[in-house]
Amino acid sequence: MSAGPVEILALRSAAAGALALAFGGAPLGVLLAARRMSLSGDAMSHAILPGVAIGYLLAPNNPLALTLGALIAAFVIAGAASLLSRLKTIPEDAAFAAVYLPAFALGILLIGRQADPEAVHELLFGSAGAFDRDALILAASAATASLVALALFVRGFLGEGADPVFMRSSGAPGWALHLVFMGLVALNLVAGFRAFGAMMTVALMMIPAVSARFWARGFVGQAGVAVLISALASGAGLAIAALTKVEPGAVMTLSAAALFAASAVAGPRGGLLQSLPGRPHLEG
Repeated sequence: MSAGPVEILALRSAAAGALALAFGGAPLGVLLAARRMSLSGDAMSHAILPGVAIGYLLAPNNPLALTLGALIAAFVIAGAASLLSRLKTIPEDAAFAAVYLPAFALGILLIGRQADPEAVHELLFGSAGAFDRDALILAASAATASLVALALFVRGFLGEGADPVFMRSSGAPGWALHLVFMGLVALNLVAGFRAFGAMMTVALMMIPAVSARFWARGFVGQAGVAVLISALASGAGLAIAALTKVEPGAVMTLSAAALFAASAVAGPRGGLLQSLPGRPHLEG
């Protein structure tokens, strides 16, 4: 059965949004991996749920309310976790856990008591038809803001993650850079959650970033490969989802996982085939 015009338009919008998220989110994923904060993105994806829930309760059929609620929750959680980590009593991953787990529980409680099962499914796993004009503008804006910020501050982002003490002693605004970085992560997650689900969006941010390590060295090379892998996974997932009539987020994530497996096997930088006995190990 061929897809109707409405379905084709929704698929094209989802593909455009996924491409924007690949350019905005995958390079941030490379930075998260370099800063050993891979699970912070996952924590953030859970932390936006109470904001989504409150937005849904106030205006169930208003996408803008959901998006604003998610943005507010993401920035509040990122700021609170970053502030806790700066107290030096607990590391940042533990600070995120202490903040996002109660937030996630609150979101589940609010949604579970007020929303119907179909609405809960869409809030958690997304709906490809949610990439309307406003959602596309948000995704494009998130990608643009991310690329501009990376062009301006990538050295600061890397330095603040590697040695925040040195950054502070040198007079660099490490605290501000950290908040900007986490704000960009939050913005990209919110841009994708209505279409693909927040948890699936963070997978498309992190799995390509980890896969890129098998193909390139340095931030620029890994970011480029991560964008390509994210775009390929998104395209394959959307195509499979259109044929099987399922929501695309999970299929896109599984496609990214398949590309990760291929990278882990065949990648020239530490892939399994390169590690076999008798294979020459040449560093370019």
